Amino acid sequence: MIEQIKAAVHAASATNQKIAMFHFQVLKNAKALEGMEAKAFCREVGVFDSYATEFTKMLSLARVIEEQGMRLL
Repeated sequence: MIEQIKAAVHAASATNQKIAMFHFQVLKNAKALEGMEAKAFCREVGVFDSYATEFTKMLSLARVIEEQGMRLL
């Protein structure tokens, strides 16, 4: 999963969509990423540690979406 996320994020940088793809990938894989340390995830994906804040936000958003009765596919 990490390699797939990494590939998608880096491919998206060619179209200036890197952060959007990062957000999408974290939301899409939120269940599997729960409990993972944010900076460790960023290092594995090959993005700056500053993306750790975005990682944390997307996991929180995934929880809110679920609590509101919506499903992430």
